[in-house]
Amino acid sequence: MGAVKLAGWLRDEGYRVTEWEGPPGLALQETDLVALSVIFSWHAPKAAQIALTATALGAEVWCGGPGMFTMGNWWREQTGMECHRGLDLRFDRQPGSYEMTFASRGCPVGCSFCIVPKLEGKEFTLDWDFTPAPILCDNNLSALPVDFQEHIIRRYGERGIRLRDANSGFEPRTFDCGTYQRWKPLLRGPWRFAFDEMAEEREVEAMMAILRTESRKRKRVYVLIGNESEDACLERATKVLEWGCEPYCQPLLPLNALSRRAYKIAHGWTAQRLTDFARYYNRHLWKYVEWGGYDRKVRTKR
Repeated sequence: MGAVKLAGWLRDEGYRVTEWEGPPGLALQETDLVALSVIFSWHAPKAAQIALTATALGAEVWCGGPGMFTMGNWWREQTGMECHRGLDLRFDRQPGSYEMTFASRGCPVGCSFCIVPKLEGKEFTLDWDFTPAPILCDNNLSALPVDFQEHIIRRYGERGIRLRDANSGFEPRTFDCGTYQRWKPLLRGPWRFAFDEMAEEREVEAMMAILRTESRKRKRVYVLIGNESEDACLERATKVLEWGCEPYCQPLLPLNALSRRAYKIAHGWTAQRLTDFARYYNRHLWKYVEWGGYDRKVRTKR
């Protein structure tokens, strides 16, 4: 979305713009400016390759996106260039018709493993003039002021746009019956929320109780693994199943990971154990075998 907004802003500034998804190939030979949007840190090596090729051909390079926020030193070492860290206010609110939108930025929770409070801040910035889109990317909808939540919902209704997904979801500690009743008529996609540590058990169970009439497929519970012992992570995943939902397990990654498998290893875990645990739950193998009896060597034969 950032790249699409930047393309619109550049056109407004008088540039002739071509957009690519992935390496631009031979088109670099006729390009004066290459702008790279890096969503995840593990995309940075590919971006660096493009940047070095572009500069060798005489092009100027801009690089930004959420994946670059913790990669400034690495980018400088690899390319000799500076990257943009954080939101680019030149075009963050660029008008246009998009598949995704933000009505607010920031999140007050401040989870150490999350890039949002570092990238967008721990205080909400509200965009009362936002343009609704099928996917709403706000990072913590249930913690927003109620009048702003109502404003978002009203604006969707006025524009006649269906909310297909709120892809960053809701926070159990601020989710209540009012939140559920407020968003239920608008939200068409799953109710997304997380169970990141055992300290959240009471709040997550309370949210599960509010959503008890929703089908399993409409409740997507993200379970962070690797941040606590295996026993604690197993307990969280098991409780999600007991409460009528299905866990989606995500191994803990450092914010500057150069690979999707560059897990942060702690609490007695190994990279293979994290991979196996995530596959066991995310592929619904829990329906067929207990975790203690799971054998990764035969998992593909089921």
